[in-house]
Amino acid sequence: MDTPRRRRRKSAEVRRHDIIMAAMELLRTQSVAQLTTRALAQAVGIAQPTLFLHFGSRTQVLLALVDHVQEQLQQGLQSQNLQQLTPLERLRKVIGFHLKFIQRQPGIPRLLFSEELQSGDPALRERMHGLIGFFLDFLRAQIREGQARGELRADLDPQQSACLLVASVQGLAFRWVLSEFRFVLEEQADLMVSTFLDGWQPRHGGD
Repeated sequence: MDTPRRRRRKSAEVRRHDIIMAAMELLRTQSVAQLTTRALAQAVGIAQPTLFLHFGSRTQVLLALVDHVQEQLQQGLQSQNLQQLTPLERLRKVIGFHLKFIQRQPGIPRLLFSEELQSGDPALRERMHGLIGFFLDFLRAQIREGQARGELRADLDPQQSACLLVASVQGLAFRWVLSEFRFVLEEQADLMVSTFLDGWQPRHGGD
């Protein structure tokens, strides 16, 4: 039965989602330091005390924002039909998808490279570390499978190779933010991945 209490709980969930979406939208055009609870409340159209009924602090909003990004990233990867591809094809597609995902959500690199993340609440750093770790684990698994299938050199270290890919994605995203979004991230994906894969694939014929 849809009781008044159940309706209030659902309304609270919707309001939390509204706040998270407002935070993501504000980060399109401003820094994390400028993302105040007052600005969030104004963007959602609620009083600041009302916002604190849903999130006890600004840090809690940022934590929920990271959780939302990871959920969206996981859902997006599941929609890519990756099981039908070879490991190398998956690497290309996933990097392209990831950069396209960042292109749609400029707030992600702003948060990743923010002072808030570097010196703020340790819980926020831990949550972002978990998000990056999820992506890192996925890439490492594809590299290992590529080695097992003979598509990648056996002497590669899967962990270090995955870290290189993640660092390249982050570096490209950082350059994109510094350029004030003057180029298309997704268009850089294939060139970036090819730079690595060309050197990671086995060499035949004694070359």
